[in-house]
Amino acid sequence: MCAAEYRVFTRDSRTQERGIWGLLGADKQRIEMHLFRDSEMGLCIVDEGRSTPRYGSLETAMRRQRCVAGINGGYFGTDPARTPIGLVCHEGFSISPPAYGSFTVAGVVYDTGESIRLERSRSTSVPIRSMREAIQGGPFLVEQGKAVAGLENTRRATRTFIATNGAGLWCIAVTSPLTLRELASWLTTEKALGDFRVAAALNLDGGSSCSFWDSAAGVSRPGFKAVRNYIGVRPRHPASHGEKK
Repeated sequence: MCAAEYRVFTRDSRTQERGIWGLLGADKQRIEMHLFRDSEMGLCIVDEGRSTPRYGSLETAMRRQRCVAGINGGYFGTDPARTPIGLVCHEGFSISPPAYGSFTVAGVVYDTGESIRLERSRSTSVPIRSMREAIQGGPFLVEQGKAVAGLENTRRATRTFIATNGAGLWCIAVTSPLTLRELASWLTTEKALGDFRVAAALNLDGGSSCSFWDSAAGVSRPGFKAVRNYIGVRPRHPASHGEKK
């Protein structure tokens, strides 16, 4: 595949266990994703700031940060400042400290400036000071190529997640309403996402917070409420990708 690519995957929800039906027309469930290689594209964690939003929308934030695609980020508090729950780093600067002990901060995805890693929050392989871009989220949906056991399976909601094949290929994605278990099962079904075989996947803040934007595909799915941060994807070497200054 090329450095970045937008793709859509659907399936008939009637194949789901226990008679659970999807909510996207004609009984189809849907995943929209932006696929990219971390050798050419990196992460950009964009913070809206406290109280008054700095950007006001995902699309505005992504365009200003020279990103080619983006989704909403991690969880945040109900206070007026929408305080982030867990680690948030941007350009080597820590905006919010790490948190532990909750499924909402089970994992951390971070960019070292050369590659992207997705790990358990309590067992990261590099210190926070070495993370150029980072954000916590959860729960894990997939680990070591297998669906995580014990995921919630009663509440359907729109989901956003980040995933990797473990060999440098990544995606950010948004789904039609699914339970966490349904999503994990789908991600680990052989050939369900074409040639992209998911090794690890981390859930992000979902429901009304979900938003998705892909510039090349002309796709914009705005969220229904203000969020604190976003996860963007942008070229590691902008000049080589024809980015305008």
